[in-house]
Amino acid sequence: MSISSHHHLLLGFLGLCILKSLALSQNHTLIFSKENNFRNCSCSIDIQSCDYSLANLMCNCKTISLTKNKTRLSYHGDLTVWFSDTSTLGKLVNFTFVHSLKLALCGNTTLPTEYLAILGLHHLRVQTDAKLEQSLTLHNGSDPWTSDRPCPTSRDRRSPIHISYLDTSVFNKLALLKSYSVENVSSILEHFPNLPFSSLMVAANKSYIVTLIY
Repeated sequence: MSISSHHHLLLGFLGLCILKSLALSQNHTLIFSKENNFRNCSCSIDIQSCDYSLANLMCNCKTISLTKNKTRLSYHGDLTVWFSDTSTLGKLVNFTFVHSLKLALCGNTTLPTEYLAILGLHHLRVQTDAKLEQSLTLHNGSDPWTSDRPCPTSRDRRSPIHISYLDTSVFNKLALLKSYSVENVSSILEHFPNLPFSSLMVAANKSYIVTLIY
């Protein structure tokens, strides 16, 4: 992805109030790819991970296009993503605002070590097969960037920005899912120069809480 595209992403997450939300307040959102198509579903019940036929039957689904889509979305409810490769996962969650996220790996693919940036993440669930699911609570609900309010207030905008980096190789392990947070980060580039996108995460008068998930 070009530097210009990354700048579009950065401008997108700073403009939270104008981002389009696909999630319905009374349901949870499920997104998956199947046969080169992306499906966005609003589900009123939990669907067993990677059961595509049941999702299409029981949820309100539509095909969406992510080609050359530079506008990142904001999910104020629960978001579930089924994926089979890191490229697909990156298209669906990289630089997206999401409070509560479940990621389910469909298939037995071994994933490379890549890092995805997720904004405002509060609660994460990771499922690598039908029997193994792990969860992490990253931040408390009092944080304005992870609360369910549709837009932060002027006071909220002075609060730290939460950015979580997910190591995609966690889907290859049976080890316990872990996280490590660093607060009061004034420059991600200075503190974490080897992380992707660190040189692009620059906002005036802002500090960050950076969480590494591994």
